[in-house]
Amino acid sequence: MICVGIDVASDKHDVCIMNQEGEIFKRIFTIHNSKTEYKKLLNEIEAAKKFWKDSKVSIGIESTGVYSGTLINYLSKIEAYKIIHINPILTNMFQHSEVIHYAKTDKIDAKGICNFLSEKKKKLYTYTPPSYTMLEMKSLGREMNHLNKQINKTINRLTGLLHIVFPEFFEVFDKVKGAACLEYLRLYPTPDMIVRKRSLDDVYNKLDNRGRKIDTLDNLINLAKETVGHFNKSDAITISFLASQLQLFYSQKEMMVDRMDTLVVENAMNLAWIPGMGPITACTIMGEIGDITNFHGADSLVAYAGINPMVYQSGKYEAKGLSMSKKGSPYLRNAIILVSRLIVQYDEKFKAYYEKKRAEGKSYNIAIGHVSNKLTRVIYHILKYNEPYDETK
Repeated sequence: MICVGIDVASDKHDVCIMNQEGEIFKRIFTIHNSKTEYKKLLNEIEAAKKFWKDSKVSIGIESTGVYSGTLINYLSKIEAYKIIHINPILTNMFQHSEVIHYAKTDKIDAKGICNFLSEKKKKLYTYTPPSYTMLEMKSLGREMNHLNKQINKTINRLTGLLHIVFPEFFEVFDKVKGAACLEYLRLYPTPDMIVRKRSLDDVYNKLDNRGRKIDTLDNLINLAKETVGHFNKSDAITISFLASQLQLFYSQKEMMVDRMDTLVVENAMNLAWIPGMGPITACTIMGEIGDITNFHGADSLVAYAGINPMVYQSGKYEAKGLSMSKKGSPYLRNAIILVSRLIVQYDEKFKAYYEKKRAEGKSYNIAIGHVSNKLTRVIYHILKYNEPYDETK
């Protein structure tokens, strides 16, 4: 077997081609992200196959976030090659176990990946590229996560500024939320501007569906006249800008939720039956997991989510109160934990399991961790056997 180790970076990739006896073909070389450079890699691999008269090729690529995506997608389309997507923690630990004084360079890392492939060949599994739909669900789930963070950050910033500029604002709007609230802040960001306007006609047509009375908006004019806030022109620009930004964010979120809802109906309805599971969490979980056959059991999925407990035992000592490993996908882990917090409210069996853990003296977060572990195993079963959630089982 010929081993090809590729150390991936943002703008270049170092490649080592080695046979089973540890002989390096020619020398370690570098390629860049272009079709010409990728073909250069393929030509070198084909030359090595002829030189050693060996047709079996395993290519090891570390899972280094976005940087490995393009290359692994290109290589996975070639059926003659076995692609191995490797956790960089494993290769790092392996290389440290080989030598006492470990020097780190990209070329050394590429060689180390080859050695890892050769040593662990019976324990490694071929990479299966995700489908277009799974990639879309994964992309939407991660983008929604980033968007929610941006929304919360912008709301906190705007709320803090309003407490200085117009603290009486919160007598009418308890939170910076809703179409009417944001439209008001966009048009009249400071109290002096609303006093001069003396009318909120432009805001009335933005009233939300909760039936907020128009006279409560009229109160803003009187509150603005007597405000204790202090402000300047730059505050007006900032508040108007932040309100416009939130309007854009919410518009984007609405479009994304519509698409996620469609994808869940078409591909993840079995997950949607889980109490507390909405289209956002179902889409995120499905996208992060991808093809369930890539996992060799529920324990593998639990570990990938980083929900498995960290075990520490030495001699007679055994650690108590173990925390989650948090070594896997944070997006998957956060989505499962979010559903776990809700399922204990709506599902009797999960509620009983949660209350049992609390009765054992576990804190809220530790008990939710146990629920998350159990829920992940249920998700594995649902996807593995293509069955809808059944609370009676």
